[in-house]
Amino acid sequence: MKSVGFFIFLFFIFCLICQAKGGSGDDFNRRYLDVVVSLVASDSKEARRVADSLAKVANTDEQKIKAFMLLAKLDENKGDMKGCIVNAMRADTISNATLNFSWQASTSGFLATSFRQLGLLKVSERYLSKAEIANENQVDVHMKTLTKINILHERAFHCFEQHRYSDAKKYLKSAAELIHMDGQEDKKALLIKATNDQLMGICELKLGNLVAAESYLNASLAKIGSVESNLRPYIMRAKADVEIERNNLSAALQYLQMVDPYLTSGEVEELKMLTYESWASYYQKIGDKSKSLEFRSKAIDIKGKRDQVARDISDDLIEIFNIRKQYYKNRYTLAIGLILIITIIAAVCMIYYAKLKILYRTKYQVIHDIQDNDDANTISTTRINSDFSTVINKLENNAAIKAKEINIAKDTEERLYQAFVEQEEAHFFLEKSVTLQHLATLMGTNMRYASYILQKFRGKDFYDYLQSSRVEYIIGKLKTSPELFDYKISFLAEMSGFTSLSRFSSAFKEVTGIPPSAFIHFMKKEIDQKK
Repeated sequence: MKSVGFFIFLFFIFCLICQAKGGSGDDFNRRYLDVVVSLVASDSKEARRVADSLAKVANTDEQKIKAFMLLAKLDENKGDMKGCIVNAMRADTISNATLNFSWQASTSGFLATSFRQLGLLKVSERYLSKAEIANENQVDVHMKTLTKINILHERAFHCFEQHRYSDAKKYLKSAAELIHMDGQEDKKALLIKATNDQLMGICELKLGNLVAAESYLNASLAKIGSVESNLRPYIMRAKADVEIERNNLSAALQYLQMVDPYLTSGEVEELKMLTYESWASYYQKIGDKSKSLEFRSKAIDIKGKRDQVARDISDDLIEIFNIRKQYYKNRYTLAIGLILIITIIAAVCMIYYAKLKILYRTKYQVIHDIQDNDDANTISTTRINSDFSTVINKLENNAAIKAKEINIAKDTEERLYQAFVEQEEAHFFLEKSVTLQHLATLMGTNMRYASYILQKFRGKDFYDYLQSSRVEYIIGKLKTSPELFDYKISFLAEMSGFTSLSRFSSAFKEVTGIPPSAFIHFMKKEIDQKK
């Protein structure tokens, strides 16, 4: 059983209008309310244009939330559920990062409904639980009550999906107790109450209580009166089902014919599916199996489209929002914990400096021995702990004599450079345990001369050269072998000679400015655009 959707739309519009009052920027709010109040219903194309414009000019986090939620609702109206969820998740990410409980309740509730409509009940349940928690932290009592009613209705819809109609009745009774009905019968309260009665009618119908079902549906119809409402065709369809169960087929036919005009306007996929199922039951009762099968197939086709959309909510979509979520999480965590982070960094730096000082003292003796004997290529480096290999490489670079301080014959320089090029073409840098000493041995010289060649012809010290060469190597592989896109990042790190995933990620970001996962994502996107 799918959601009626009317009360959710009413609640969504009410939230947008109420929360617009708290936003900054008079012009933004004026254009925003113009879309919410009039353009959504009257001119969808203009509403989309204005909403896109608002998303571009939004400055504050709350303005961005409003713009994304507008886009989400417009996407939902035109049947683009994937776009709807994309924009709603963007708004939800910002509302979570900024601790905006009012918007958290709205965005999470909206996503709960969207995922439930696609049949993704577990995902929907997670967002519904988030909406409940956020709603408890709302300050505005009126908004808190409206949101709670909406959540209880959504709980009932979940029960509908699982055919637990007795449980659904409990949620609807709780919602009815929260709906304020004063002597003047406020229109908003009447519409909310009418929705609640309509859902209760469906519960009673499914439980076989036809008299009670008819009573609730008539009460719902009486509350909306002469007001033209999206709820009316849903009531008529439910009344048709009641008459079909009673075998009063002439009355059922009249109610179904009253629903048909609503199926020709707007995006009413849900109403179509429900009505087609009712038509199928009607024709089954009168013995027209051909017609019954025709309408049953139409209903199945609509459900199939929704199932396809659910499958399209893929890993790419999740990855996009994980990146965005991480951005906002880092941003606000940094703002809140700045003093703590500075303290931790200072402590780590002090510890690192102390350890580095000890390592320098140890290394100084090794370098001193090398300077006394140019043939020190045979000195073993295996006694250096492998966990500090990166630090040792840095020390080797710093300890090596700068190029301008070395006098070397021209023919010797050319011979050593050719030897270096040969090792470079053989990708010596892909060896995980390679050191400056190792390179010098391969070149047939000592560390001082090897460092001189690196600095003069590559403009880098050994450590920087090693990191950049490895990164450039794997980038070249990715460009020529797109199949590597599907391999794990840890495999690419291993392939390019890094001893750990964290070192690979750090070096890659230092060379390219972005993490390897993001680089691969953009390369995939570029290839897809060329197709």
